[in-house]
Amino acid sequence: MWPHPAVAVLAVLAAAVLGSFAAPAEPIALPHVMPSFNQAYTNGPGAWGDSSLGTNGCPDHIRATGCLITAFSAVLGYYDITLTVPAAYSSTGALERGMDPGILNDWLRARRGYGQCAQDPTGLCCLEWDNLPRGVSLSFHSNRSSVGLNPVASLVIDHALRQGSPVIAGVHWGSACRSGSSQTEDCHWVVLTGKVGDTYAIMDPYNPDTTSPAGLRTTLDDGSRGAYVIDRFVIVSRTPGDPSALNSITPTVSPLPTVETPLHQQAPQSPMATIAVLFAALALVAAAVFLVAGQQP
Repeated sequence: MWPHPAVAVLAVLAAAVLGSFAAPAEPIALPHVMPSFNQAYTNGPGAWGDSSLGTNGCPDHIRATGCLITAFSAVLGYYDITLTVPAAYSSTGALERGMDPGILNDWLRARRGYGQCAQDPTGLCCLEWDNLPRGVSLSFHSNRSSVGLNPVASLVIDHALRQGSPVIAGVHWGSACRSGSSQTEDCHWVVLTGKVGDTYAIMDPYNPDTTSPAGLRTTLDDGSRGAYVIDRFVIVSRTPGDPSALNSITPTVSPLPTVETPLHQQAPQSPMATIAVLFAALALVAAAVFLVAGQQP
């Protein structure tokens, strides 16, 4: 007698989970090198760490709270997605083209990529996931464990990495994110780039070396802030086609004010236009003379 289909599926999943405990995990690596960026890069050519994050008076800077956009800039670069930011919307005052945390931040500022969030009551500081650059699709997941990665989450992450899709993970490493904060999850964001033994290789966006534009290539067990535990994670996959046209900046913010040209800078009238004005003036004078002459007794 054949078992019920649902029972068979559960048996397969159970075997996969038990097998993962019984046998050493096979190494997993993405097919391409993940770019590496340091959110704290504040001292060097083109440093972006001191750039203001968000809009509408957000008090944050990339160096302090820009781990998520730094992680996304690495993944977008992994997929060869580049952005162009006109000088009018660039924090550098010059046209920017390529992909790094500074360029992505400027692009998001011009495309309403930031919204309100509870931890930042002033300004718009939190990433609007739906307003990220086009060219990627996102799949959101949670790890149902506060002390480690549960087997289901591990299977989902492993499958994504084998398919060549990097994973951006929100992590915590202690009872609170930082001094004076009650937040206990998603304290920091990192990029999972592969699996090494029982842990994961990551690109950590926080590198305390402020002179280096590169993040840390390390593991979940040895992050820049300690051993990380995954809370939420987002699988980022490439979508077909060239997203350049969709990502061009047609600003959704107020355009720069139009400056009227002073009279002394206006283009001079052509000679024919000047002659026409003179003839019109003479005609008015002649008409006035005719009227006055016709009213005399």
